[in-house]
Amino acid sequence: MALRRASPIVWGLTLEKIREAPSTFKGKAFELEGTIAGLSPSNDGSGLMIFKTVASGTLTLRMSQLPVWLQPGAIVRVLCIVTEGGDNSGLVVGLPELEVIAVASALDINSLEARWKAEQEYKIALRKQQEQERLKEQERLRVTAAAPRGNLSSRALPVKSLAGKKQIVLGPPRFEDLSASARAVFPAYRGYIKNHNKRLSETQADQITYAILRYSEEMDMDPRLIVATVIAESDFKVQDRSHAGAMGLIQLMPDEVERLRLTNPYDPIQNLAGGIFLLKERLNKYSKSSTYTDATLEQLILTLASYNAGEGAVKKYGGVPPYRETQGYVKKIMRIYKELIGQ
Repeated sequence: MALRRASPIVWGLTLEKIREAPSTFKGKAFELEGTIAGLSPSNDGSGLMIFKTVASGTLTLRMSQLPVWLQPGAIVRVLCIVTEGGDNSGLVVGLPELEVIAVASALDINSLEARWKAEQEYKIALRKQQEQERLKEQERLRVTAAAPRGNLSSRALPVKSLAGKKQIVLGPPRFEDLSASARAVFPAYRGYIKNHNKRLSETQADQITYAILRYSEEMDMDPRLIVATVIAESDFKVQDRSHAGAMGLIQLMPDEVERLRLTNPYDPIQNLAGGIFLLKERLNKYSKSSTYTDATLEQLILTLASYNAGEGAVKKYGGVPPYRETQGYVKKIMRIYKELIGQ
């Protein structure tokens, strides 16, 4: 196959065409398929092979080195080169002189060609599928842009960001919206999330990863803490619902959904944007700072406890409430979080 790629192959060339214009094809290579009718080896390893083709009958071919495996009866493909193209007039008596530069099992070559054809067909089909998905995405973006104002996929959340400078904008996952650092870690986060819940579709994995990285960065939260929280809340089950009515990946309660005016609490992007906002809101309250790195471990723990049991319970007990569920919840998140940050 390597020699075939390296040689000036003339595809479709037949012995009949060579006989018609022998000088034209001198130095050109072509392929024949047939059966080895006999072999005449020489002492130096070269020899002649009597080669029987279906279309052109039997002919004798010279080869500088006969392969050891070659035996009469073998069905082979031979790569030949026209070494003599006739006299100055271009005339030739019989068949021009040919030399075999390579020989291989016809079965092997057929198998390789079939595999190559299948690969090419797969690539063509994949390109068509990608183009169809691109066109669908363009149409979806067009519809989203034309959606009514009540659809949060095309406008801002009706709450101010904690920095008080801008609103949190929701929208479809667009890789270009992420910062360079978020794009750099996107594959690692996506792989971790997809591996944690292998039932997630490719689209869901993209949406979840996008939302965690984008809104964690916008709200100055550690995305690894968000990953740990989602594992404790739902194990990345998009349609999860608790006995108390909490919904989605990060388990938003109905009153929180109403406060944030979410149109679909099970939508991964809306759900995570809302949950990250609520976590950041509580963390700012306990740390008395809008900067994540200013928060202490104790303040992170109070944030998580209040997210599970409510701010009233944390205030009542002056710390993590003595509820078995809440204490187990906080311990689980902090254990996963420490693993993710390498502690």
